[in-house]
Amino acid sequence: MDSLLQAEERDTVALARGPLTVAHRTQPSGESSVRRLSGAAAARVFTMAEDSGAILRHISSLKDMLDKVNEEIEQNIQRTRKIESEIVRHSETEKHYLDKESFLMKEVSVAEFELNGLIQVAAAETGLLKVTEGNLEFQKVALNGIQKRLSDKMERFINKSQGFPANTLRGSNEDLVLLLKEKSSLEGESENLKMKINTIHSSSNEYIAEILEEVNTENSGK
Repeated sequence: MDSLLQAEERDTVALARGPLTVAHRTQPSGESSVRRLSGAAAARVFTMAEDSGAILRHISSLKDMLDKVNEEIEQNIQRTRKIESEIVRHSETEKHYLDKESFLMKEVSVAEFELNGLIQVAAAETGLLKVTEGNLEFQKVALNGIQKRLSDKMERFINKSQGFPANTLRGSNEDLVLLLKEKSSLEGESENLKMKINTIHSSSNEYIAEILEEVNTENSGK
């Protein structure tokens, strides 16, 4: 019995290695039925070995597929992280531009406020300048009136002097003195008016120059 089991074991090993090994072996005649059974068992073992190999190959294929899927998942994770990083960067850039826009809007508001103030100041100064020009024209008219009155009085005096006899001239010396004093007074008043007019002209020009310089400075600063 032990010899039969040993022979079956050898045949199983031989079948696992190849069917020709069993075919060329010389078997005892009394053990043929046992050998046939042993061959069937060996065939089943060989089939199971093939199935196991197929299963292992399938498992290996599934493992490769799983590795590939894991690799794709890792790539997708890296792409997702890159996209998230880009989103964060773009968000920071957008915030920077929004802050800059807000700052510029504040600067524009301040500039508009200052410009409105300058416009109001310029309007007020324009009104003041018009008043000053009106005063200047009035002073010119007054000066012209004084000069005309002086000229008329001198002309009347000359006309009267030409018609008087020589002896009456002595009596009119007082009138002449008065006229000369009035002339001197009028000339002094005329000079004062000229000085006032020149002063108004000078101050007006300086004031206008200061306003223009301030406006130009504000515009160049923006």
